[in-house]
Amino acid sequence: MAGNLRARLARIREAAAEPQRPVPIHQASDDIATFPEGWETIGHGLRFHESVRRNDAMAPPHAAIDLAIFSARLSGTIEAGNLLFFDLETTGLSGGAGTVAFLAAFGSLRADGSLSIRQYFMDDYPFEPALIAAMGDEFARAGAVVSYNGSSFDLPLYAVRRTMVGLGPAPDLLHADALHAARRLWRRSMPDCSLACLEAAALGVRRVGDIPGSEVPTVWFDFLRVGPSDRLARVFAHNEQDIASLAALAFAVHDAAHGRRELPSVDAVGLAELRSRVDEALAERTLTAALEAGDARATRPLMRLYRRTGRCGEIAPLVPFLPDDPAGLFSKSVYAERRLRDRREALRLAELAEELGRGALRDRAARRAARLRAGQTAFR
Repeated sequence: MAGNLRARLARIREAAAEPQRPVPIHQASDDIATFPEGWETIGHGLRFHESVRRNDAMAPPHAAIDLAIFSARLSGTIEAGNLLFFDLETTGLSGGAGTVAFLAAFGSLRADGSLSIRQYFMDDYPFEPALIAAMGDEFARAGAVVSYNGSSFDLPLYAVRRTMVGLGPAPDLLHADALHAARRLWRRSMPDCSLACLEAAALGVRRVGDIPGSEVPTVWFDFLRVGPSDRLARVFAHNEQDIASLAALAFAVHDAAHGRRELPSVDAVGLAELRSRVDEALAERTLTAALEAGDARATRPLMRLYRRTGRCGEIAPLVPFLPDDPAGLFSKSVYAERRLRDRREALRLAELAEELGRGALRDRAARRAARLRAGQTAFR
């Protein structure tokens, strides 16, 4: 794949070349009048742009952020001002050695609470080491990195490209992928959990003139052929908005998990899962309200919470509220036999669990049903 990309770039340069004229490399001296405003050259083939946004939805720089809200594998808190929001624009979405990042954006809170968004753009493929090095400098100053699907794409791509340009293995980064928490909240209510979908639904952000992400790679290849264009400016704006929306969404999710903010269309059970990582009493209230509203999915997490907090005596009364899936039917069968002393109902539920179940659960339900049938026969 890397070879294919190099070949494609070579063909682009050949097509762009004019007779008796070297192929232009788009450096500042060549296109300062047409390149989007606000960019400065900070190295050979590397450009930099910074913008500052003020948004009351952002957390104060010294606010404590619970990283566990974004991943159950994380723990501890970090000041909001030490978070680094990160996003890449690349030549494709396949990942691996054949994909190259040509634009990187980083966001962090300033002392006055505004959001600084810093973008790095490389003019051509040979300048990739400078871009990767600039990214490394940004990461080195971060207390923790926040991305959107970065654990599956952006950070693995950075690690691969860093090695390929000779800068060595990527250092370990404390990383919170906001996509995971977003899926907990909205995967049942939204068409998808893309950042574009959630920024509109949860934050009220409406992009005007935005360029579809699928067109972004083509814009860079066009830049290599013919230089800057209005579409390149739209890519920069798209990338900048991604960082602004990522930061706003991450802080909104954090506030919702702490009960400080209401977000539209969230799944109460998913919200309770995030809340259980930082406030079990709040999570219990959320699950209880969901169960009272008729959401049987709240039963199991509420039972687990009771078990975790040593309130095992409160678990059994929840069994009748379990969903009628194989596991729920099996538990209801046990409840009917032991609590209600209703062996006929226990057998009916066990047979349903056997019919609907698979694997070990089906085998357990079959043994239970056989025992209950044998008991009925013996009783007769």
